[in-house]
Amino acid sequence: MQPEFSRPLSVDRIGAIATTQSVEATPEERAALAKRFDLQTLDHLTAKITVRRVRGGQYVSVSGHISGAAVQTCVVSLAPVPATVESEFAIILGPIDGAPERGEIDITEEDDDLEPWPEEGIDLGEIAAQYFSLALDPYPRAAGAEVPDAYQPSESEAEGYDDTANAETKPNPFAALAGLTKKS
Repeated sequence: MQPEFSRPLSVDRIGAIATTQSVEATPEERAALAKRFDLQTLDHLTAKITVRRVRGGQYVSVSGHISGAAVQTCVVSLAPVPATVESEFAIILGPIDGAPERGEIDITEEDDDLEPWPEEGIDLGEIAAQYFSLALDPYPRAAGAEVPDAYQPSESEAEGYDDTANAETKPNPFAALAGLTKKS
């Protein structure tokens, strides 16, 4: 599947010296991304991305700044909600075949954002699109939007459902499996 906002970068073109590239989505790409991310509109999406080889050239560091403006849909009223994204990101990409197949892997704080790079290479546009979507409010709400009274929880629901109160009276769904174990 071809990404809507594709700016491929050959891994062979990345060196130890950091290079910065700016990418900007075209109107057609923004329309496709708006559909993918369930946005009413995506008015602009740009990213300034820096790439360089790290850890002896085996991995690629990708970091940058994403800027975007969109219109989301309010989860309560379905009214348009303007959204502005200004976000920083940083990841380290490594070859899939470089990962150990078995055993324990020591993960340092430095490895938190380690991801395998796709076989087809690094796509700066797709990276920008993914981090843009992560920066969007997952539950946008228009100013003054309130849940109608008919959908408000009752007092007992508002206090929270206590599942432990009925734990002893509820049958255990795994109780039937207990009889299947071999007894020595």
